[in-house]
Amino acid sequence: MLASLFIAAAVAYALSSALYLVTLVRGTEGFGRHAHVALLLAVVLHAAYLGVDYTSGGPPMSRVHQTLTFLSLGIVGAFLAAGLRRKGIAILGAFITPVALFFFLGAGLGRSVEHVSDDTRSALLPFHIAVNVLGLVAFALAFGAAIAYVIQERMLRQKRLSGVFERLPPLDVLDGFSLRAVSVGFPLLTIGVVTGAFWATRVQQGVLVTSPQAFGLASWVLFAGVLVLRLAAGWRGRRAAIGTIVGFLCAAAVLVGYVVRDGGMT
Repeated sequence: MLASLFIAAAVAYALSSALYLVTLVRGTEGFGRHAHVALLLAVVLHAAYLGVDYTSGGPPMSRVHQTLTFLSLGIVGAFLAAGLRRKGIAILGAFITPVALFFFLGAGLGRSVEHVSDDTRSALLPFHIAVNVLGLVAFALAFGAAIAYVIQERMLRQKRLSGVFERLPPLDVLDGFSLRAVSVGFPLLTIGVVTGAFWATRVQQGVLVTSPQAFGLASWVLFAGVLVLRLAAGWRGRRAAIGTIVGFLCAAAVLVGYVVRDGGMT
């Protein structure tokens, strides 16, 4: 049953992503409605999968695959909630739903990764994981808006002011949305970095910084730079968008690193 729910949810996410992309490229409103329905179906199937997986034992997010499952569901939930508050950003589903699908599929690979052993677990670890997941949810939204910004800004410079250009939100809307999302995610990432460093000193011996931790620090530096340059130097637009994209990719690489390794989360 668990495998069937996983496959069904993955197919629904893939269908939603494809329909959002068709809506972006062709501008067919009907495809947009179908994309939203498919995404809601994916959320229902995803939640059912999470519930069945949880009953199999272990606290929430005690394994890498559970973390990835919560993360992908959080990204979709935040996207849907943002769409209710701000009209016109539904088309960003073409960029955000593939990210959620990527992490959800990663959860399938992550099932082979062992959970954190009892001798290294502490009360700080669940909090550390939770704030990092919430931070990544915010960064995923910022990433989607940043991708859309780069595409639209490039089309504007090329004077291709029709088609996809007309269906994307205005540049100032995308820039503001991305800034707000990064502003939410950065404090959470900062807490995650601090708690992760504190926890790592308790359980790691002989290894100062692992490769996932290095990517985590790199993402913190990038997002810190984006925020500082936005506030202090008036950074806006394309450069901020590119910094956001690279920062999210570094943050995502942290989880990818844990999936490809043979166990553990820090």
